[in-house]
Amino acid sequence: MSLFIVTLAFTLAISSKWAYSYFGLSSFEQIVYHIKVPLEGTNTQFIFGWMKKCLLPGFIFGLIFSWTHQNIAILILLLCCIYGLCQIHFFSYVFDQFKKTDFYDTYFVENEVISPEKKMNFIHIYLESMETTYAKKEDGGNAKEDLLPYLSKLTKESISFSQNEQIGGARVLTGTGWTTGGIVASTSGLPLIFSLKHKFCKDQVPFMPEVNTLGDILEKDGYNRVFMIGSDATFGGRRSYFDQHGHYDIQDTVSLKEEGILDPDYHEFWGFEDDKLFEFAKEKLLGLSQSSKPFDFEMLTVDTHHPYGYQSKSCKNVFKESLSNSIYHTDENLKDFMEWLKKQDFYKDTVIVIQGDHTSMAAEYIHDTYASNYDRRVWNTFIHSQVKPIKEKNRDFTTMDFYPTILAALGYKIKDDKLGLGTNLFSDQSTLTEELDANLVDKEIKRKSDFYRRLM
Repeated sequence: MSLFIVTLAFTLAISSKWAYSYFGLSSFEQIVYHIKVPLEGTNTQFIFGWMKKCLLPGFIFGLIFSWTHQNIAILILLLCCIYGLCQIHFFSYVFDQFKKTDFYDTYFVENEVISPEKKMNFIHIYLESMETTYAKKEDGGNAKEDLLPYLSKLTKESISFSQNEQIGGARVLTGTGWTTGGIVASTSGLPLIFSLKHKFCKDQVPFMPEVNTLGDILEKDGYNRVFMIGSDATFGGRRSYFDQHGHYDIQDTVSLKEEGILDPDYHEFWGFEDDKLFEFAKEKLLGLSQSSKPFDFEMLTVDTHHPYGYQSKSCKNVFKESLSNSIYHTDENLKDFMEWLKKQDFYKDTVIVIQGDHTSMAAEYIHDTYASNYDRRVWNTFIHSQVKPIKEKNRDFTTMDFYPTILAALGYKIKDDKLGLGTNLFSDQSTLTEELDANLVDKEIKRKSDFYRRLM
């Protein structure tokens, strides 16, 4: 019995530390969220890593301490549980649930949005975990190698908001540090924070029912709407969000196999690789461009996903780190895609936004490759915006500010230039993190809010 208890104890303790290193968990709120949403379609590669780095060492410790009395083994289990809960920030989460805030009541706004006469097409490219760290040092990043030659050049030639005079980007706050959280933040102006009492997000369960999003607005204005990803959209609640907010045509591994575009047994990485994603995107866009209606095409890449990325057959082995090669190949794919877009008739009538969904969760890669004091931000590039920014550089902002900013780029007029917790960056209005201290904003959005829970 002591062997089992001690093995369990050390496995839990090691797992808690490993989880933050492997998954790059941003907060306990992220854990709560993923407990509440479907996990179908998750990449099971992490299981083997956990067995090697957590279960095996836990078992070895169990053998070493197997001689201990059962009461001592239980004490070890208790201490390891406390250590593990500290590692995943459980106690700070619990304390926040006892602290009420009126932050959302004060700062959340749902202002009037006036549609433009000319409806521009919209292509929204989420690059998985794309952060400014990957830019060269001379461009404002922290990379020694030129991982993103095309995107860096494109960004410098386009509109890109930054916290300094070089390539920069958005802060990641609690509730926005993973894919669904980042997507929700940039299309609704809100963080994604579920309480432990929140309903499990199954089919037909309302997902943010009281929130007006980018998809809701564009659906009302008659846009054809598509969301395309190289994995199962059910994972992480993405299907629920895009179905309930805009009724998007969801093109994922499930639908593409049903349509016969992918073989039924095809599976690479999380579903299918970005080489295929960009080619499928071209085909879909050509079809959308034949309609008299404008289109909203949302896509999310996957090859730069933590911890090591994915290297397809066409991915060049240029750098020693596998994830660096994935980043470089994503840049090549993006270049090919953008050069193709420029040749299309609909290109001039299309607003294109390229952004990271969040900063990277590849904690080991980031720690071993880049400076620990570098200010990591989420990448952003705006092409064909219908308005020009009053102040593009030396701004402080979060991914929640992208929501009204994207609408403004499409030509929409927003009363007071604020939506959700976001501010239109094209305007001269201060963002929340410019008006208030960013740490204060992050602290307040984590606290208990009846107003926020009604929105959810």
